[in-house]
Amino acid sequence: MNGKIFLDKAMFSRDERVLFESGSFKVSTFKYSTGIEAVTLRNGKGYITMLPYMGQMIWDMEFLGHNMVMKSIYDEPEVCSYSYGESYGCFMMHCGLTAMGNPTAEDTHIPHGELPIAKYKEAYVIFGEDEKGKYIALSGVYSHKRAFELNYDFVPECRLYEDASTVEITVNFTNNKDLPLEYFYLCHINYRPVDGAKLIYTAKPENVYAHMEVPEGYPEPDAQKTRDYIEKINKDSTIMNTIDRATQSYAPEIVFTCKYDADNDGNAHTMQLLPDGYSCYVCHRPEELPFGIRWIARTKDEDSLGMVLPATAEHKGYLYCKERGYEKYLDSGKTVTYHMTTGILSPAESEQMKNKIENI
Repeated sequence: MNGKIFLDKAMFSRDERVLFESGSFKVSTFKYSTGIEAVTLRNGKGYITMLPYMGQMIWDMEFLGHNMVMKSIYDEPEVCSYSYGESYGCFMMHCGLTAMGNPTAEDTHIPHGELPIAKYKEAYVIFGEDEKGKYIALSGVYSHKRAFELNYDFVPECRLYEDASTVEITVNFTNNKDLPLEYFYLCHINYRPVDGAKLIYTAKPENVYAHMEVPEGYPEPDAQKTRDYIEKINKDSTIMNTIDRATQSYAPEIVFTCKYDADNDGNAHTMQLLPDGYSCYVCHRPEELPFGIRWIARTKDEDSLGMVLPATAEHKGYLYCKERGYEKYLDSGKTVTYHMTTGILSPAESEQMKNKIENI
């Protein structure tokens, strides 16, 4: 049986409340001490905790005994009045649609656009079964409207299958306006880097490029150390493939553009193969999202490996993308859909995926 449970804010309190339970599945609601509502989807292998009314972010994730969410200064999500930077510590957030990336001095949009902290008025839990098996999911509708200019509905879904240690992320959005919708999209997935781990992915070394973007005024000699490392990467991108804080510099961050190759099914694959044999994993479709943005930040406060952020464009703001023709358009009444998978693979699954990647 397939069905939906529509959420209401009255369902959330500081005490956890079980909303749905069947077999290994459990769906519960609660509020963080900051007042932010959260939903946890759980199966026998782990869980994801999402913020149904705040961007439908995945705030926390743990599978197979591994919690691999980025390190940040935020233990809990905070109320944001302007941008996601007021509460940045999530595992995944959606970015776009009217703009995406870091604005330049000439840009007028907020960092990564309106989607990261979009306020959802409608959110719901889905349960059902398909050809892959039984699942539970969180979804909702964010409607973005601006008189005479914009009218779109953005509908994400995070689906957890009964025996899975990964989640399937689907986004679809519909242009309700009688004019084409100009849009940009990026899925920001933030794992924690582990020294000694290996990055394995279906992008050739010559198709990986690091951007020289050390912020002006960043303290020396850290800034020079990062600039020197970027120059080394752009001569040989494979030197980043073993995670090693001692010989690498990602302070405050380095951002890369990667052009991925796909397998026969159209999927590109990225792994952080951990020293214990498990791996962090992302699958995306380059035909849908042609840019694989990599973001790595390793500071005292932030430790994050965005090993691939599937995107329609690069990360450098609206005007930069417009100058290069990266914008996309959606005709009136049309819908576009993107697909991603992410989570933790067991040692056996990791070995199998490693062999698959190496044969692409």
